[in-house]
Amino acid sequence: MDPRLAVRAGLACSLATAVFVTAPSAQEPAAPPPANYVVHEWGTFTSMAGTDGFVLEGLHHEEEHLPKFVHDLARIAEFARVDGEKLPASRVTQKMETPVIYFYADEPMSAQVHVWFQKGVMTQFYPLPHTVTPELSVLQKARLDVSGIDWSSLVWDVDVIPRTMPAPAGIPEVAADDPWHFARQTQASYVRTRIGADSPAKSEAEHYLFYRGLGRWQPEVRATTSDDGVTHFENRMGHAIPFSLALELTEAGGRFVVGGAVAPGAEVAPALAAARLEPDREIFARTVGAVVMKALVDQGLYLDEARAMVATWSRSWFQRDGARIVYLLPREQVDAVLYLGLSPRPKEVVRVLVGRLEFITPALQQRVEHALRERGNADPGIAARGAAVLARLDRFLEPHLRNVARCGKDSLARGAATAMLASKGN
Repeated sequence: MDPRLAVRAGLACSLATAVFVTAPSAQEPAAPPPANYVVHEWGTFTSMAGTDGFVLEGLHHEEEHLPKFVHDLARIAEFARVDGEKLPASRVTQKMETPVIYFYADEPMSAQVHVWFQKGVMTQFYPLPHTVTPELSVLQKARLDVSGIDWSSLVWDVDVIPRTMPAPAGIPEVAADDPWHFARQTQASYVRTRIGADSPAKSEAEHYLFYRGLGRWQPEVRATTSDDGVTHFENRMGHAIPFSLALELTEAGGRFVVGGAVAPGAEVAPALAAARLEPDREIFARTVGAVVMKALVDQGLYLDEARAMVATWSRSWFQRDGARIVYLLPREQVDAVLYLGLSPRPKEVVRVLVGRLEFITPALQQRVEHALRERGNADPGIAARGAAVLARLDRFLEPHLRNVARCGKDSLARGAATAMLASKGN
């Protein structure tokens, strides 16, 4: 069955089961043996919670900018590049960031890859898929409200080229310090899109398939921080979280606490306030990065893949101010919300998706409220100081404003947050 037909028939919830698990009946021929290749995938789901644990909207802003050659949903029409802005979006509570799919094959082969995202839309990708659903015209007519998106999908037809063969022509160049380059530092095979004779698109090549999206799907986890600095991270999913870690970065440096595995219905309570503070951010990033890298390898990624993922996200996860839980999503949850269909069937599929839950501590909310009051001060120097604090929140400014508007202790700060949101059209 074509997975897209299953979705249209309302079978989205059982899609993974229908494709991968159903055993043949006595009248059906046995499934063919898997083909001689391996597929590994890693990626990140990012969301943000306020001081009351409520998941906040406003996660559609960019943090790690992508190379210009990456295709953006708002800039493609009939597989041709056109001038245009990024697709505007609203009511986003989840940002699916940088999933990359690696292939490992000893011989040249062809494969079809189908990715299906529940309650979200794929917005950026490379190489260019041959099918993008829903149709672009539907999404580009007006501001995209992701709460009205039930699902989206991408389909690629690719040639897999072993690393023992010369690299295909046309792999785009990027700077050595670009996160896109970090993700290439593996022994994975090359991939090149196969294009039909009637298509206006051109074949593109890379070391992996990349995609990114926006959505409203939320894993059932919750993070809050009590006034004594203890963070409570609760797993409300039906499957165990294999690994978790809480960290906080401020102007004074960084600290982290490993929470380990979290059973269904259980919680961990890392005492971040009592953890040792490392003032040197480079040392902190290397230390916590090594811990996360080991957890990724324990879940099945190759060492070079885990190193590539940590290098790609180190600046964002381990060097940017904020408090966050970094945890590994249960594989069952990954397959349910982010279906991956592969034809022919590989002999091994490893998928490791990291949940990044930003959470606002009471102390951070207090600082933001203070900055909002200062921003409205008649003294230009004080106003500039408050504006600078808010500017450092970068892409998380909108959710911080929503948190103050919802949970702020000071009426003046709540009003200022509401006014800033309105001025930005949010």
